[in-house]
Amino acid sequence: MGKVIVVTHGGLAESFYETAGMFIAERSGLTVLGLGVDLEKFKNELRAAVIESEETELLILADLFGGTPFNSAAALCREVRTAGKQIEILTGLNLPMLLEILPFAEDMSCSELKEMALRAGREGIHDLMEELKNSG
Repeated sequence: MGKVIVVTHGGLAESFYETAGMFIAERSGLTVLGLGVDLEKFKNELRAAVIESEETELLILADLFGGTPFNSAAALCREVRTAGKQIEILTGLNLPMLLEILPFAEDMSCSELKEMALRAGREGIHDLMEELKNSG
């Protein structure tokens, strides 16, 4: 189990895993879970990934604030903290944030990974027309 857990709707989590592999071969610090039609199966897999992880700090990256994968992760927060683990949850997952933190997933603290992911996620969004207008 990894220190970074990606939770999404459908097959998006697996696609993030595969796409990240095009840039970064080593993805051992990453666990991905996609919500399919079986909500209970997803919740059980997420609970196992979080509670049974040997990691004491976990960063969960979700695709959508208020979506079922996010809500399922948020519901585990109290239980995780009671078990003595630190959990952080970010939403708005994008590829730049994942690629930025993945090489450091094993070595950095959860809070450092969270800050790095937030910065990379924001900096990874660009308005091309605005940038072209400002460059010329």
